[in-house]
Amino acid sequence: MDSASFRYDPNFPVIAITGGPCAGKSTLMAHARQWLEDHGFKVVIMPEVATELISAGFSPFDDWLDPLAFQEHLVLYSLERENRYYEMAKALHSEKPMVFLCDRGLLDSIAYIGRNAYLRVLERHGYDLHELRERYSAIIHMVTAANGAEKYYTLANNTARSETPEQAKALDKRTQEAWFGHQHLFVVDNSTGFEQKIQRALSALVRVLSMPEPLETERKFLVLNFTLDMLPQEAVSIDIEQNYLVGSDKGERRLRKRTLDGTSSYYLTEKTPTNLRATRIERERQISRREYEMLLAEHDPATTIIRKKRYSFVCNGRHIELDVYSNPCQGLVILEVELQDIAENVSLPQGWLVQEVTDDSKYKNRSIAEGSLDGQK
Repeated sequence: MDSASFRYDPNFPVIAITGGPCAGKSTLMAHARQWLEDHGFKVVIMPEVATELISAGFSPFDDWLDPLAFQEHLVLYSLERENRYYEMAKALHSEKPMVFLCDRGLLDSIAYIGRNAYLRVLERHGYDLHELRERYSAIIHMVTAANGAEKYYTLANNTARSETPEQAKALDKRTQEAWFGHQHLFVVDNSTGFEQKIQRALSALVRVLSMPEPLETERKFLVLNFTLDMLPQEAVSIDIEQNYLVGSDKGERRLRKRTLDGTSSYYLTEKTPTNLRATRIERERQISRREYEMLLAEHDPATTIIRKKRYSFVCNGRHIELDVYSNPCQGLVILEVELQDIAENVSLPQGWLVQEVTDDSKYKNRSIAEGSLDGQK
């Protein structure tokens, strides 16, 4: 079975719930299952594999012949289970929409053994990092209580957990970084109480599942003093090529090609404006390269192709996307931060000189493709 066999099935979203130790993942999984079932979904749950293996007696601290052996078996077992659960779910006759919730995702192992060692494991078994990342529709990362809710950090509710608060914070950070580059990464921090944290995570889930309308709310900033050395070391770069298609009565249609680690994926997005500030209804699905190439024939001749390099990282608990344009407007740098509510406070990287352009239509990607900034940097 192909390692990325899920990714072209928009009718069966696969969502990874991940995060640091004592972050609320188990509580979120329980709430999410009940909420989704109450709203007419058939829910398939994949329990955390690491906890199962440790509880069975296999510890990462055992005397393994190969220091990578535990994580290698964890990745392979996780992959086998996800694939088997997926095939079983597809074999069910159900008139309900289905959703697959994974307690952690395959790339979490990078936080424990590092990216290079993880890539060696994948190469040994013929798997591709990009394909494993893109099999998930979205990643919801719950931040450990050790970062922002320290008095609630405990080891009592999981016998497989042994991390000190400082270790938990470091592990949480590495887990976030493992997923940088995924275009639907939601980081849920501890800036509110725990009940509100769960509600914010459920809101992210609702958006992924388009219930009832997936609202895209973001603030946009022009970065005036950007240099590459301002980026955090863990930032991931993605090459993006955007084509705008001849529109419809419903709004904007966009093709996007994303290239990460030398492998490309393709998406068709439709956006419809709303009466709310900086908020649009967004529907997106991953498509095959063949469908992408066929849709290019519908390119809107009034627009030019947008090419940019996107840097993905987390700052102060927010997932940041920084776009550096090469065509058109070479050198233009725009930072976007996605929010649950337009009124939320945004804390940007220290020392960055920015100008908010959220309400300036010239800086919308469609407008840029139409030449709104021609002659400007």
